[in-house]
Amino acid sequence: MQDTLTHRQLKSLIHVSNVINSSFDIDIIIDSIMIETISVVEAAGGGSFWLYNKEENCLVAQSAQGNFYPHIFRQIRLKPGESLTGTTFAAGKGLHYPNEEVIKKALTTLRPHNRGLLDQSIANNFHFTSVISSPIILKGECIGVITLDSFQDSLTFKQEDIKLLEAIAHQAAIALDKSSLYHEKEKTVQMLTNSINIHTSLANLVLNGEGLQSILSYIQQTIGEPTFLFDDLGELIASAYDHSLSTDTINYIKLQAIQFILSLENSRSVTEIEIYGESYQLVALSLGSKPKSLGILLILSKQRMSQLDIAALEHACTVISLELVKEQAIFDTQQRLRGDFVSKLLSGQMDETLLQRAKNLNLDPKRNYVTLMINFGDSNKLKINRENMMRNLLHYANQIFLQYNPQGMAVPIDQQIVVLLSFDSKMSASSINSQLKALAKSYLKEIQVKYDLEGSIGIGRVKSGLIYGHQSFKDATKCINFIEKYHFDDNVLCYTDLGVQRFILQNSEEELVDFTHEVLGSLIEYEKSRKAELLQTLFVYFDQNQNIKKTADTLHIHPNTLNYRLKRIEEILSVELIDNKQIFNIHLAINIYQYVKDRPSFQLQNS
Repeated sequence: MQDTLTHRQLKSLIHVSNVINSSFDIDIIIDSIMIETISVVEAAGGGSFWLYNKEENCLVAQSAQGNFYPHIFRQIRLKPGESLTGTTFAAGKGLHYPNEEVIKKALTTLRPHNRGLLDQSIANNFHFTSVISSPIILKGECIGVITLDSFQDSLTFKQEDIKLLEAIAHQAAIALDKSSLYHEKEKTVQMLTNSINIHTSLANLVLNGEGLQSILSYIQQTIGEPTFLFDDLGELIASAYDHSLSTDTINYIKLQAIQFILSLENSRSVTEIEIYGESYQLVALSLGSKPKSLGILLILSKQRMSQLDIAALEHACTVISLELVKEQAIFDTQQRLRGDFVSKLLSGQMDETLLQRAKNLNLDPKRNYVTLMINFGDSNKLKINRENMMRNLLHYANQIFLQYNPQGMAVPIDQQIVVLLSFDSKMSASSINSQLKALAKSYLKEIQVKYDLEGSIGIGRVKSGLIYGHQSFKDATKCINFIEKYHFDDNVLCYTDLGVQRFILQNSEEELVDFTHEVLGSLIEYEKSRKAELLQTLFVYFDQNQNIKKTADTLHIHPNTLNYRLKRIEEILSVELIDNKQIFNIHLAINIYQYVKDRPSFQLQNS
């Protein structure tokens, strides 16, 4: 190319090259190219520099020099093939528009909006007399166009001007490439520096004992995007986001977290998602490694995150993992100490040493105490992931039962959780029981919704003084045994609500079955081949407190029919339904029958 340039042009090209290569700032480079090019090309009264935007498929004016109003001119967006500059871009070679007629014809391809902007950007007393335009070619691809304009009839562009412009465009491509590489390197260095700074800051937070919430808040402030931390069961541990994030979006993230935990195979996942019409990038980073996964970090970003940004977050995950392990170790130690204390307390081994440990655990020995037992039965879900599942179940127990009773504790024992609660001595037992039954139902509902896990809760009696806490524990254990053994309809049972059931609990199943058969056996035997009308009549009669009218109404029979049935029952059982002793035995047997009728031992004896 240099062989075709004159000596003057070579000097001009060297000068332009020196100027545009003196900076790595792309804006300075572009403005320098236009200023110096216009100064060395005699006919040029102005010009413009365009870069191609692939996403929008258009040429965007980066600079406008000379007889233009830049703030208007730079709003123009040219499609390939549109106007003089767009035609040059499409052709991929330098073009010369020698006169007004050729220029006007080329300008007819301008879209109306762009034509309006062009007319506004040039003063009325100026018009194009000649135009030359050259593509900017980088690595075989056209990345932009330089266009020079003449506004004087006496000055027109020559063929040598086109050659010089092409040479300058070639130098511009090199300068832009160097600037791009420089800025990419600068960006990489800056991002690596940021990554190191983030890692250092997070490490300092951990060393200062700030905890997971402070770590999440720091990450959110640094990247400016909502950040969520979930454990390995999909439970939200900590989060940081501004108030503009809707509850629906947060709930959507929670559902996504569970899906990621179940399916995430690699250490990271980056997906494009849409939430209620808004586009996001969801970055999921695993904590720890399978099968000992600690959870997942989710970032909901409106901007596309770079690989270096994600790499910095992976460094953050290392710090978060260490903090999780530390917190878990502290929690396990606390639970081990509490578990040892509760085990000794509930076995009745109270002594001065244990009393001192109680005080260290913020338990006042003189207050009233109640023990609850939470039973999960033979759950397969607990067998599969017992350690982590029990940890979350324990978390909910602390959250629900200890929110109003800080002087207490919850500890796991095998497949169960024991909750020891303390109350002021002025609070009545009935109020305590009412409160605890409501909390127990709330807890069971929570775990059923979250983990599809069934459970039952036994509530012991209120005991005055910590020294008698083991007695409340025995009560709670009996309640659980009763629920499990006799398929009690309610999954929450308070020992004080047990009536005749206490008699059932204090006797063996064999004795209960024998007693029931001794009292009701002849009637049960009589009813085997019948409709069980008499047995049902007897149950309703006692349920209605032996009121003839209410019993007849409930059974939808005439009082005379009822009297006949009662007389027949007396004959079969060889009793009189006016004898208080016999009435007591029958009533007791009816209550026991409700619980033992489906037991194998009862069925065997009945057969």
